[in-house]
Amino acid sequence: MQLKEMMEEICSRWNLPQNYIKFLNEHADNVYINMNDNKEEEDDFFSYENEIELYGAKGLLVGQHGYSYNPVQKAVVEDWNPNYLVIANCNADPYCIDVSLDNSPVYYAPHGTGTWDFTKDSESLEEFFDFLGI
Repeated sequence: MQLKEMMEEICSRWNLPQNYIKFLNEHADNVYINMNDNKEEEDDFFSYENEIELYGAKGLLVGQHGYSYNPVQKAVVEDWNPNYLVIANCNADPYCIDVSLDNSPVYYAPHGTGTWDFTKDSESLEEFFDFLGI
């Protein structure tokens, strides 16, 4: 599927903020950002422990698997907020935006706790991108 077709599919599913559509148009592939605190250690030892995977256009649909969609059962996950779109993850902990809001904060929740307890990670997508250096 070409980028134009992917973007048509994505935009037909969700009402996305313009800055996220711009990001997806510029990044077909996922973007990986290592968030290790100690930059000196990073030169000697690379760790994926704090790597954020920000979904590009090719990865956004599949990025919903295990959160809002169960690909094994081919079913929507009932206890997932249908307005939450997973835009990134760090060790399977999702970062989401609320597509029902014009300027959504970015929310974060740890996985594996039995319930999704989201907290605000960033006030906006712009702030999240700035933090990641995008």
